[in-house]
Amino acid sequence: MKKKQLLGAALALIVLGNSCKNDDYRNVSPENDGKVSFTSSIGQGTGTRVSGNNWDANDAIGVFMKQGAGLATPLATNKKYTTSGNGNFAGQGAEIINYPETGAVDFIAYYPYSSTLSGTNLPIDVTTQTNPAAIDVLYANNATGLTKASPTANLNFSHKLSKIELTVKGGTGVPNVNGLQVVYNGINTTATMDLATGTVADAANAKNVTAKATAGTGSQLVEAIVIPGNYAAKEVIFTLASGTFKWTIPANTSFEAGKKYTYDIQLQTGSTGNEVAVTGTGTITDWTTVPGGSINVDADGDGGTDPGTNPGTGTEQTLFMEAFGTAPASKDFPKYRLAVYTDFSEKGVVYSDQDPDNYVDIRATSTMNPHVWIPASRTTGFKIEGINTTGATKLKLSYDITANAGGASVKVIKVRANGQELTVPAGSVATGNTYVAVNIDAGIPTGNSLTLEFSTTNTENTAGYRIDNIKLVGTK
Repeated sequence: MKKKQLLGAALALIVLGNSCKNDDYRNVSPENDGKVSFTSSIGQGTGTRVSGNNWDANDAIGVFMKQGAGLATPLATNKKYTTSGNGNFAGQGAEIINYPETGAVDFIAYYPYSSTLSGTNLPIDVTTQTNPAAIDVLYANNATGLTKASPTANLNFSHKLSKIELTVKGGTGVPNVNGLQVVYNGINTTATMDLATGTVADAANAKNVTAKATAGTGSQLVEAIVIPGNYAAKEVIFTLASGTFKWTIPANTSFEAGKKYTYDIQLQTGSTGNEVAVTGTGTITDWTTVPGGSINVDADGDGGTDPGTNPGTGTEQTLFMEAFGTAPASKDFPKYRLAVYTDFSEKGVVYSDQDPDNYVDIRATSTMNPHVWIPASRTTGFKIEGINTTGATKLKLSYDITANAGGASVKVIKVRANGQELTVPAGSVATGNTYVAVNIDAGIPTGNSLTLEFSTTNTENTAGYRIDNIKLVGTK
């Protein structure tokens, strides 16, 4: 009898242990100093998000805590953290996450919070645009390698959808735009975001979507948050009491995640009837803004276009983006020489070592996806040759950089474009092996074969550096 009781007790402990493995992995009271809280930022801003400058009171995010790659076995699953509006987030009651006593963890967070996820997929629906902040999807996976002893984690969110903003005014024959309604015809309204990767996919359910219009002085501000994708030939219908105006979005128009596209719209009557004149303008800080082009469209719907008198300011486009492959972070990821690595994002360029005897590697760690590793105490670097920037102006280069030691200067890595050294802005890596962004927007030449070089010397590089997500954009 005694043996049976002992066996039963052991089995009960096993069941209890398994049931607590994912979320209640550690029995810690809420007063314990190991409970997790967050600050937040979006892009380069702090505490800002979609339609205004601040988080609203009681805005909620969902948080996962994990060790290792993916979300197959998270330590904490979809915990609800809220803010009073200042961008600081905390959990309440059963939603509180506690750090484990030992070992480092990573966090993934998203907005807006949903209590009904499909596994680790977030359903997205942009059908209703009356409150853009409620459908703006944000994602953060930067808080990695943290422990109970770490300072408050900062979640750096990025926008995962696209935003279109129109400033609509009346022109010739249209005295005002009072009561304006704007509808995007036949655009996808649903999708899903994989919370393990932040990838938005499965766009579907095309519908006519009414944008949010807000009256201003002599104009209407029209906002829509849409699923990224190809919007060429989609129709936008402007309706006033006096009639309708139609704009067919130009060919080759794609709206990208995290970018806000702004257009100045003038509704007018002309020789061919009602016309829409479109000219790009505008800037903002919490989204990447892409100014629109210009086009005149007749009301008869024949699809004819006319550049009109406003030439537009062009569209900022991604010319080059290298993320060094899609393999998940893994301590078992082998080292690759540039000459033999095959999983580059960009296939039409040439990657090579500055010095084959003192080379760099493509590596990954248990918390960092593939990237370029530049060893300490080595004069070395790498080149990317054959980037086509023909026809582009206002070229901007960005990349993510970190080092094995906190406080390391980002200026240790020199950057050249076609042999000319670029000015790397001052900055440092706050925490070892946590990326910071570097942005360079001057001195980059245009042409059909740009060469970028990243290099350092054995005396300056005392920490060892990692580079990822090299991106070049330009206006066309």
